[in-house]
Amino acid sequence: MKIGLEVHVYLATRCKLFCRCRADFLASPRPNARICPICSGQPGAKPLAPNAAAFESGVRLARALGMDLRPRARVMRKHYFYPDSPANYQRTGEPVATGGSLAGVPLTELHVEEDPGAYDAEAGLVDYDRAGAPLVELVTEPAIRDPAHARRFLQELRLVLGYLGVHRDAAGLKADCNASLAGGARVEVKNVHGARNVERALEAEIARQRGVIASGGAVLRETRGFDDATGRTVALREKETEADYRHLPDPDVAPVDLAALARRLAPEEAPLARRARLAALAGVDEAAASVLVEERALADAFERAAALAPPALAFGFVARDVRAEIEYRKTPLTEALVSPEDVALLVEALGAARITPQVATRLLRQGFDRGGLAGALAEEAGRSGPAEGALAAAAREAMAANPKAVADWRAGKATAVNFLVGQAMRRLAGRADANALRAAVEAALRESD
Repeated sequence: MKIGLEVHVYLATRCKLFCRCRADFLASPRPNARICPICSGQPGAKPLAPNAAAFESGVRLARALGMDLRPRARVMRKHYFYPDSPANYQRTGEPVATGGSLAGVPLTELHVEEDPGAYDAEAGLVDYDRAGAPLVELVTEPAIRDPAHARRFLQELRLVLGYLGVHRDAAGLKADCNASLAGGARVEVKNVHGARNVERALEAEIARQRGVIASGGAVLRETRGFDDATGRTVALREKETEADYRHLPDPDVAPVDLAALARRLAPEEAPLARRARLAALAGVDEAAASVLVEERALADAFERAAALAPPALAFGFVARDVRAEIEYRKTPLTEALVSPEDVALLVEALGAARITPQVATRLLRQGFDRGGLAGALAEEAGRSGPAEGALAAAAREAMAANPKAVADWRAGKATAVNFLVGQAMRRLAGRADANALRAAVEAALRESD
């Protein structure tokens, strides 16, 4: 079995690759609302200089994957005739970088190119809002072991992209999946979206090829699609060769000086190298530490918190509480009203027992809601906790309001005390020390027995 991927990643630039039209085609108010003579292929329209931000993103991604950068890249015309390609060719850059590896898979090359438009063959309609949007194409060697390995590769790539912040996350990843078995030709399954569907498409295609070979047939070189509703691949056309595309240098676009771009970019720690370092600091394995590199700000929050409090405490709070707020609100930490510095101050106060875990969670939510976390933390930490009498009173109130839990405890159900502690903590607005409150609840239960 041989498997290789060609992964396409939409870059989060403001403009398209060769014009000033907005690149965020997903936010277009209607079809063909974000086009101009350049990206719609009008006769005589000339491309602008390549979008430097797109090539900078390609250079940063290549560095993060340990690839070897090339000094320059020409822009080529890749010729094909289809309604989604208004000029009858697609502009695609020569490789930005070669080599490197990810998830144990050697990489072949990475290049930047423009996307074609969207063609609805059944309706006969074409939308060019996407035409010219910048993409990175990452090509692997045919060294992926099995469909599950392909899925893991894409999951690791998503981590790297999320940390760097260079991709248009809402557009997802799409991959052309190449698969072959001994005795058969290579088949490409085109435009498969998402890591799970890539795994499913490869499983289906390999099973199909095995069936063809087992029945005495020959696996043909072709391009197929994946129907995620049926879980089957379907024939589209014969597979093109490189010669069919007639790649030629674009005479209207100067080569991109990659070496100059690279010199302007500050060096940065590779995301997966940082994951390994932070995992060792937190005392967890790299799989658990992956949550920290989903977004650079999360890694920053943990590292700053770990400098002020025990790293295990910092990891638990960032990986559990902070990430839960981000997931719930669907807002990255970089866009939230809470900063990595705010998170570090919360963890420091928690580690010094100036606030309880319940208060830390409440203040974090309050900070996400309306900001001002540092001031609220200072005010909360300046208060003294409830007096011993208040703890006992809250315990008695919780018992009076929940006689069934008291009866369960008397019947030997030890976990009932956890419920009563939670009810008492609510009465104290989460400001009590959990261990002291548990002792007060247990004492009140013994007195009532």
